[in-house]
Parts: sequence; structure tokens; C-alpha cells
Amino acid sequence: MTVAVLVKVHDGLVLAADSATTLITDSSAQVYNNADKIIQLHRKLPLALMTWGLGRIGDSSVSAASKDLRRRLMGKAADYEPWKLDTTSYTVHQVVERVIEMFHDRIVDMDLPSDNPNNTLGVLVCGYSAGCDHAEAYQVLLNSGEPKVDQLATLDAFGWLAFAQTDAVNRLFRGYDIHLVEALMALVPEDAHDQLGEILRSQVREPVLPPMPFPDAIALAKFLVEVTAGYSHFLFGPDTVGGPIDVAGINRHEGFKWINRKHYYSAELNPGGAK
Repeated sequence: MTVAVLVKVHDGLVLAADSATTLITDSSAQVYNNADKIIQLHRKLPLALMTWGLGRIGDSSVSAASKDLRRRLMGKAADYEPWKLDTTSYTVHQVVERVIEMFHDRIVDMDLPSDNPNNTLGVLVCGYSAGCDHAEAYQVLLNSGEPKVDQLATLDAFGWLAFAQTDAVNRLFRGYDIHLVEALMALVPEDAHDQLGEILRSQVREPVLPPMPFPDAIALAKFLVEVTAGYSHFLFGPDTVGGPIDVAGINRHEGFKWINRKHYYSAELNPGGAK
């Protein structure tokens, strides 16, 4: 499992994710703490993706497959010239379509039962379309069934979203998690659902204001991952959220910038490689 966080303000959007990934076999499970879940999708354009759920696609990790996608979008894969983005007219939704084309058939070929949530790859595709002043974000859910696409952050929307293991941050800022809502709605009469919904909404505390300075949005995104990692650690069972926290910011002036990033190699010993 994992936690992945999006924070969107006027000045741009922030992605933050832990590094834990769980390998499940018939008899056991092993948690590794070095998975890459945030990928820059173009070296010169403000585009990125963030993943959760399924950790591999066929015999490739999701991060390696995502970097193959980046090569195609940048026009560096000889057999995929039509995939190269036109820097003057590309859209984020166009990238969403390429993500589906890149990943979906491979996941279908794995023949995994679609009713198991561990067999779904969640992808957040986000950034700025050419000529746009504000960012947008799409959620893509991929398994052996039909792809599901939702625009979660429109150009004029602001706030925060968490994906995968959301209990900790939902309890912190929303006052409850989805399991409590489902239990209460099943318990009270249907004609009281609207009133119950109002009570639950009154518990929400909103930490994001649209004019929030970008460094504060970065700090919030990282904090939400840290809270979830601590919550997971102190509950009984394996640490399903953990490892280094990767954080990236995207805005229309500086483009994609890493804030925190792990490497399996030393940047000092590999000049020019730590990008």
C-alpha cells in the first residue's frame, strides 16, 4: 500500500508520496521501502504522474514503464514518433490517453482478478496544458476491466486530495473516514441522511487556501505523508506506508522541480544524473 498526496493552490500543485511497496505471494507479504511513485513525464514541460496500488506492469516496475512513456512523449523512442508532444498545443488530457494506451493492455495481459483492489493501478496525471495559467489533474484507474478516468482537479479548483491509505489524513482534517460514513448512513433512516451529511461536513477543517504560498503547500503535502506513515507505523501490523518521502512541485514559471527525492546512487559520484 501507499499514500499519495496532491495539494493545489494558485501558484501550482505539489505531489508527495511515500516509498513503500508490498509484494504479496501465496504465503506471505514483503514490504520494500524504495519504490518510485512520482515521475516527471517530460524534461521540458510541466507534466508528471503519481502512482499507487499495483506495483508492477508485466515484468516491469511501474516507475520503469513510466520512464519509457516519458521517452515516447519527448520523441526519444524511434518507433513512437506520433507520441511526441507538440510543446505549443499539448494537453494534460492528451497525456492521460497515452497513459491508458501505454499501460492498460499490459495490465489486462497479466490476467489479475479485477475485484481485488490490490490489482488496480491508480495513476494521477497532472500538470499544465500548453498556454494554461492553472494546472489540472486526472485520476486513471487501470485493471483488467475498462479504464476509469475522472478529472479530480479542474483549472479553477484548489485544495488537497489523498489516495490509497487515506484514513489518517481524513480523520485529521475531515474528522472521520469513509468507513464511519458508510456505517452511519446504514444505521440512520434515509430521511435523515441529508441532516447527517450536514453534521459530518461541519467536522471538516480546510488547511488549504488558494493564495497559500507555494512553499507552504509543499510543507503541507509532505506533512500529510508523514502523518500517514506515523499512523501506519504505530498500528499493529506491517508498516505499509514508509520509507523516504518524495516531493515535487509543478508551476507555470519554474515547471517541474524536485523538492525531496531519493536516489539509489550518490549524486556526487554521478554528476549530471540526478535530475
